[in-house]
Amino acid sequence: MPNSTDLNQTADHAIELFNAALAARAQGDLAAAETQCAQSLEIFQRVQGERSPNAASVLNTLAIIRHERGNYADALTASQQSVAILDALGAEFAGRDAVDLRTQAWGTLGNLYRHFGQYAQAEPLLQRALDTCIAEYGEASDEASTARNDLGILYKYTGEFDRAEKLYRAALDNIERQLGREHLATASLYHNLGGLFHAREDFAQGEPFARKAWEIRRKHLGDDDPATLADAAAYAGVLDGLERYDESEPIYRDALAKFEKLYGPDSYDVAVNLNNLANIYFMRGDFAEAEALFRRALAIKEKILGADHPDTGLACNNLGVLMQSQHRDAAARELFSRALAVFRAALGDEHPKTIMARENLGQVKSKKVKVKSKKRQ
Repeated sequence: MPNSTDLNQTADHAIELFNAALAARAQGDLAAAETQCAQSLEIFQRVQGERSPNAASVLNTLAIIRHERGNYADALTASQQSVAILDALGAEFAGRDAVDLRTQAWGTLGNLYRHFGQYAQAEPLLQRALDTCIAEYGEASDEASTARNDLGILYKYTGEFDRAEKLYRAALDNIERQLGREHLATASLYHNLGGLFHAREDFAQGEPFARKAWEIRRKHLGDDDPATLADAAAYAGVLDGLERYDESEPIYRDALAKFEKLYGPDSYDVAVNLNNLANIYFMRGDFAEAEALFRRALAIKEKILGADHPDTGLACNNLGVLMQSQHRDAAARELFSRALAVFRAALGDEHPKTIMARENLGQVKSKKVKVKSKKRQ
């Protein structure tokens, strides 16, 4: 049986592995980061038990890394385990470290639930994180700004655009006052404000926000960082709304090639850029190429998100638009019906996406040609 010195040395090794995982993640080596995190977790569980604060901390980080690698199901499992441990510990685990870890874990799990379209499960976690951050760190804290941003993203997805904008702007004001307009921390909020105006189809107002996010990340991270590429694709989506396709197409192509190299051919970011390129082909009348890209995007979404996810429903809707434009009415009806069922179940009858799919289905049934699609998803 190991003595206390052996156990301490083993725990020290687990800490070393965890720190190495954080360093590997910072350097973009997510595979190594995940391996080192998993090794650290195994040691902590063995020497400190299944429900130690250290195990919860490593599980939360492991969830983040897996999410970044596109392994969403395993990320959700790790995050759920982290929150379950913290809930079980209760008042036994208290103090500043406990508050830090709990708010981070609630945010991670809430964001993952949002990613899977489980919005009802996401909201109380993200609201709890925000309330705790305000109470513990203050209204103007970095932690509160992060929590506001996370909750704002959720409200953008649920169609509560005014609530989302209020949260985004409050977070951005705090960060700009403390760090300045050009700080890297502002980029996510500029990105999200651009995306919010895109969702409202107010592309002219969204363009400067989306462009600013891309400029800031290029300045700080370079052109090939995944966050920079995501900003580039988001900006291109706003350009699409302004019908500036000659500017958006090369951005999509560059992002697509780099995301395929980073994450492989079946990642979420690849699907997003395939959809957006497909829309450009559609607008130019190259329906065969558009269909191939729309179908590939739909297949990826089905594989990684499932058939009932709102993003999968949106991919069905977009392919349905193409089918209707070619008078392939039976196929269009099937796709719009599927999209409508997904949106109703996940978002409710009054969400903008549900209304869009319902109108599209009604139009194709009555043989009307003008149908609605989403240029970016």
